[in-house]
Amino acid sequence: MSEPTSGRLPRPPGYAWRWLQRSRPVVSALAERLTGGPPPPDFVETLRARFAEDPFVQDVVADTIAEVAFRGRIPRQRPPGASWDRGLTWWAATLAGERLTDYEATGPAGSLGQQRPLFDGADGADTSAEHDQATATGEAIDPGEVLRRGRTAERAALAAELRELLAQTDGDQIPAAAVRDLLGKLEAAAR
Repeated sequence: MSEPTSGRLPRPPGYAWRWLQRSRPVVSALAERLTGGPPPPDFVETLRARFAEDPFVQDVVADTIAEVAFRGRIPRQRPPGASWDRGLTWWAATLAGERLTDYEATGPAGSLGQQRPLFDGADGADTSAEHDQATATGEAIDPGEVLRRGRTAERAALAAELRELLAQTDGDQIPAAAVRDLLGKLEAAAR
């Protein structure tokens, strides 16, 4: 059984990382969002080490898998007849906030094809404690929380701005004017 990480997602098992390694579109999108370029040869190994300690990396991984592998819509359960890799199934169950065994079980008639609302309360339902589910490790998370953690486009823009800011460094020093400029951009975007 996987151990929880310091953040809100459980530590992915080896087979989930192996699926990620084979999923070139997801890895390419992750590398672009986290580094601004293509993935280096050891990208997934580095990502795996950072995932355990960095909640931002966890958020980016969860958002990217949700958007690229599931087109932003995590099914509430494994679709009947779907032939998914075990690693993909683990990510889907975790992002849906379900236990792996519960996720793979066939639900009651009429539940097939239902998908969790992308945004909290989008269907008028209470998505707080009522929708808290146990993850594959048994720890409770709010399933909608994984999808609400941040807007990926905004995070990608912020990451690009931070990379630009770091490009202006002189050793370990960042010019105050560059920090003020970044803060101004962020405040203007928040309005």
